[in-house]
Amino acid sequence: MSEQTEGSIGVLILIIVLVGVGVGGYTGLDSAGWIPHSEDTVITAQANWFVGESRNCMSAPLNAQAARTLNKAAGYAISQVSCDDGPEHNVKITFDGRVEQPEYEWVQWRCTRNEDSFTCRQTGNSEPTLTGKDNETGRPIVSHDRGKTWQWADK
Repeated sequence: MSEQTEGSIGVLILIIVLVGVGVGGYTGLDSAGWIPHSEDTVITAQANWFVGESRNCMSAPLNAQAARTLNKAAGYAISQVSCDDGPEHNVKITFDGRVEQPEYEWVQWRCTRNEDSFTCRQTGNSEPTLTGKDNETGRPIVSHDRGKTWQWADK
């Protein structure tokens, strides 16, 4: 093999490694919630919420049926954000947090009103809910603390 061919193969391998690291790095940062996402989203906001003010808000990730209806992924967590009992507004929101969070029942945000948009930073979430069946009775059971305790789901 000539030196030029070996050099070309080396450069090609280097490019493949760099692309793999870049994609993996982006995916990792996005999974950690470090990549901001801007979406047109429904948010509840009273008229007395002034520019620069922040409030605690929450959203519920979509279940599979609702996700299909909205053409989103199951667990899509930013279709609607509830901040107060004000009317719904469809506005641009920049989210600092994961977009898809199917393992949670709710996600908590700290949202700040901008002049013509909002910025919401994820501050918390519910513990994942695990479901199963009791081996002896076959009754459905549910756990809200990652399997430490269980309760009947049909009560």
